Amino acid sequence: MGEGIPGPKDQVIPWRENLCKALLLIVVLAGSFWLADSLSHWLPIALLAIANVMLLTGLGVLAHDAVHRVLFRSPFWNEVWGGLLSALVLIPFQANRQIHLAHHSRAHQPGLDPEEAMHRYPFPVAVAIGAPIGVAINYRQFLMNVLNRRAGRVMQDTLFLAIAGAIYFLLMPALGISLAATIVPVLAAFPLVFAFRALSDHYGLPAVPHGAREEDRHNVTGRVVLTPRWLEWLWSHVNYHEVHHKYPWLAHTYLPQVFAATRDKHPYAVARGYWRSLFNMRRRAYYG
Repeated sequence: MGEGIPGPKDQVIPWRENLCKALLLIVVLAGSFWLADSLSHWLPIALLAIANVMLLTGLGVLAHDAVHRVLFRSPFWNEVWGGLLSALVLIPFQANRQIHLAHHSRAHQPGLDPEEAMHRYPFPVAVAIGAPIGVAINYRQFLMNVLNRRAGRVMQDTLFLAIAGAIYFLLMPALGISLAATIVPVLAAFPLVFAFRALSDHYGLPAVPHGAREEDRHNVTGRVVLTPRWLEWLWSHVNYHEVHHKYPWLAHTYLPQVFAATRDKHPYAVARGYWRSLFNMRRRAYYG
C-alpha cells in the first residue's frame, strides 16, 4: 500500500496485546462488580456503573476488531474471542458482523446505512434511545438468521450469549453478588455512556452520496476525536473512526500513525475531545 500503510496481509496483528487487554478488562470488571456489591450508597454505585460501562465498551471495541478479523491472527481464536467478548456486552457477534459490514459498505448513506436507525433523530432523542435501538437492530438480525436457517451463525451466537447470561444471571447471584447493585445500574448507565462515545462517530455530518465506495478517500463518513491516551488505549483507538472507515482492514494499533500520515492528504472531521464533539453537534440533525 502507499503512504507507508500496510496491506491486509502485511500488517502485524497485536494479538498478545489484545488478549492481555481483554483478560485485564474482564478481571477489573469482575472486581468492580464485587466492590459495587459491598457498597450501600447509591452515588458510588452509580459512579462504578459508569466505569463498568466504559470497561464493557472496551470489550465491545475489541469484539469490533474481531468483526473485521484483526483481533487474532488465527481465524478460530478470532471467532471464539469475538463471540465471547461481544456476548459479554450482550450483543450477538455474528449478527453484529452482518450489520456492521453492511454499515461499512454504505456508511452514512441515507436509507441504506443499517446503523442510521440508531441516531437519525434530533440530538436529545438520539442520546436517549440510540443504544436500545442499536441492541434491537442486532437481535432483529439474529432473529432473521433464525428464520433464514443460518444454523452456524445462530448456534455460535446462542452459545456465547448463553455463556454470558449464565455468568451474569446465574453465577453472580450464586456467588452472592447483587444484580441490583451491579447489572441493573450498568443497564441504566449504558445508554448515556454509549451516546457519549458513539454519537461522535457519524452524527451531524453531511450525507454521503448513494453508491459511494468506502475506499473513496474524498468522502467524510465519520469523525476523528482526539482524546487522552488512556482513553485511546481503553477503547482501542476507536476514536479514529474515520481512519478506520478509510482503512477498515487495519488493526486498531495502526490507526493513530495512519491518521498522522494521511491527515494532510485526506479530508477528516476532527474534534478535540468527546465533550467538545457533543457540544458542537447538539443543534445539528443526523445528516448535518
